[in-house]
Amino acid sequence: MHQASPAHDQAVVPPAPATDGGWRLRPGGMRLSTRLILIIATSLLPILAMQVAIAWSQWSERKAQLADLTIQQAQLLAGNLDGIAQGARILLGAATESLEVRQLEPGCDRQLARLRRHAPGYAFIALVDPAGHVACASDPSLAVRDADAGWIAAARVVTEFGAGRYTKTSGNPDGVLPFYLPIATDTAAGGGTLVAALELGWLEQALQRMKRDGSPFIASSVLTLADADGVILARDQRHADFVGQSFPPAAMSLLQSPTPGNLRLRSIDGTERLIGYSPPTRENYGVAAVIGFDEQELLRDIKQALLRGVLIVGGGSLLALGMTLLVARRFIAAPTDALLQAARRWRAGDLAARAPGAGRHSEFGQLAGAFNRMAVALQQREEELRHHAQLLEDRVADRTQALRQANARLEAEVQERRNTEAALLQAQKLQAVGQLAGGIAHDFNNVLQAVLGGVALIAKRAGDPAAVARLTGMVEEAAQRGQSITRRLLAFSRREELRADRLDVGALLVGLREVLAATLGAGIRVEVEAPPALPAVFADRGQLETVLVNLATNARDAMEKGGRLTLMAEPLTVAPEDPGGLAAGDFIRVTVADTGAGMSVETLARAGEPFFTTKPVGRGTGLGLAMARSFAEGSGGRMTIESKPGCGTHIALWLPAMAAAAEALVAAPPRQARPAMAMSCRARVLLVDDEPVVREVLATQLADAGYAVTEAEDGAAALALLAGGMACDVLVSDLAMEGIDGVTLIREVRRARPGLPAILVTGYAGDAAALAVGQRVDGTFTLLRKPVTGALLVDQVAALLGWRETVQG
Repeated sequence: MHQASPAHDQAVVPPAPATDGGWRLRPGGMRLSTRLILIIATSLLPILAMQVAIAWSQWSERKAQLADLTIQQAQLLAGNLDGIAQGARILLGAATESLEVRQLEPGCDRQLARLRRHAPGYAFIALVDPAGHVACASDPSLAVRDADAGWIAAARVVTEFGAGRYTKTSGNPDGVLPFYLPIATDTAAGGGTLVAALELGWLEQALQRMKRDGSPFIASSVLTLADADGVILARDQRHADFVGQSFPPAAMSLLQSPTPGNLRLRSIDGTERLIGYSPPTRENYGVAAVIGFDEQELLRDIKQALLRGVLIVGGGSLLALGMTLLVARRFIAAPTDALLQAARRWRAGDLAARAPGAGRHSEFGQLAGAFNRMAVALQQREEELRHHAQLLEDRVADRTQALRQANARLEAEVQERRNTEAALLQAQKLQAVGQLAGGIAHDFNNVLQAVLGGVALIAKRAGDPAAVARLTGMVEEAAQRGQSITRRLLAFSRREELRADRLDVGALLVGLREVLAATLGAGIRVEVEAPPALPAVFADRGQLETVLVNLATNARDAMEKGGRLTLMAEPLTVAPEDPGGLAAGDFIRVTVADTGAGMSVETLARAGEPFFTTKPVGRGTGLGLAMARSFAEGSGGRMTIESKPGCGTHIALWLPAMAAAAEALVAAPPRQARPAMAMSCRARVLLVDDEPVVREVLATQLADAGYAVTEAEDGAAALALLAGGMACDVLVSDLAMEGIDGVTLIREVRRARPGLPAILVTGYAGDAAALAVGQRVDGTFTLLRKPVTGALLVDQVAALLGWRETVQG
């Protein structure tokens, strides 16, 4: 067996990473699972940034709302003050109607005293003449006791009804609020001013009554009234402590404000408050209305909500990263390590080694199978070379006696031939590896380009939630296209059918334009030309997107100096005698046009051949146009190519358009409120899958939809549960399981429980799936392909339950 030389080993061993005294993240040495976690973490950063922006917006909006609320409450307080002032005006107006008051007759004092008795809350009512003397009053002693009081001097200068300043009188040491009303008397002196002194204790009680149950004022607020000098007239809290005191200096600015507003300051009682105020103006009768709030108390609910949001988003992000790490270790790291171990043994010369896990159900399994087949082929060729060399040696030995003189020349020729065959063998090895890895790398590079481009767009548009949601869906679709590479290759070889669905070609091209514009480079301008209301087509979405991405990548390579890439869609009708072999009917022609170098006649004749390419080694596999032709023909259409050197290339896919009735049936199938029925009835589902992770995910999705789920790790365990009398409404089973597979399990269950609805879930169906489809009974059997979404599985369960209810009803 051929052994690698020490020089060869030294050539392929990668150099050890240089150490510089510290550890740095080197992209070239990162594991695939680490790259996946970094991608997930990078995708989560815009979401976290948006959460912070939303929280800041909500916080700012709440503070602005509180500022508006304080102004509204202050204006409401000013409105109530207007009612009090109007009461004083009515009281003084009633006094002017008295003849004794107008003529200053001896009964004037009694008349004012009578009005005072019917107006609780007022300390006295008096008439001040123009000379500044109390002409008459409800309390006659005022003329002597308050002869020099400030309210008498203020009465001489007023010209209209209004409130005065805080005033202390001999009978009211806590102070009163005087209201003035100038009048004309019937005496010869003429003129005078009526004064009604409102007790500030009564004003305190009025403020407290404003905040009783059902009041529009916030219960935790503090109501304050002050005169035009900033002296406190009344407070609904701690009135006795602060009445007669002036506002703190920080609040004096509100007295000069022309309009209502708000301030944040330390209140006179030492508490930090947000206050709203209505300044002392003519409309407010010279009285300031102020209302204060503990802002932190009002913001407590939004603080708690924002904290909960941060905890939820942070916890969800950590959970997503943790689950990604677990899944990556299980489904990526383990298969990759197995392939690397096998590759090391092959490099050491042990071509009998085989990569474990070969199968048709996963990309890693198919890679392992392909590598194993390559190792078998290399081993056979090496055995053939060894046998051939042995034959040559035997022939040389037989002819040694006769060809003694030519022995030296013959040995040289044999050695040269061995060297040539070794070089040929090495070239064949490289060609096999290149064809295998090149095709897969081509598709994966396209998928990764779309993912990275979409992530870059998300980072640029983090402030636009709608754009982020749309681009996140785009990245998810690109990742799903990566999962479907194997299925597309099988469809190309006619080993698996296409997944057709209704497609809006115009919307698909518009969405694809954003991906291509971000991935093809700044020198390529991507345009879309599609008329509105374009008929839908019935085709595989992932196949069509992959074909268009591959064609766009080929067009980019043809436009080395940049150019224009146009994605066009137009409806066409094919006549019965179409020379291209298409069936008569309506078609949608999807065209990818570039302004590149074009193709020669010879190249155009071979363009659709598998593995034919004009690109240098390592830059193409020659499968792009062949897969595009296979997809178009598999969808009931065809592919055409038009190209001339220097004039660019037009590649058109003719896809059958859906009829209006069929389009309506596919676009809007009848659905019922299945989840609601499941939630109310708690339907019981028996879930059978030999893969614990898959079983746990599916069980969680069904439980979230309201179903009662019982899990079984294989067919034998499921049959044992049912034999024990377990109630079951729907059976959900994996197809490929050791022992009893999904089809056999359904048949065995149907013998004991005829008509039980069943769903078969599989990643690759093959002959077993065809057999299962043949066993479908009255619509109670459904086949779903992995990966299956939770919404699709829940809809299928609800649909089967609804079908059974219809039949039993």
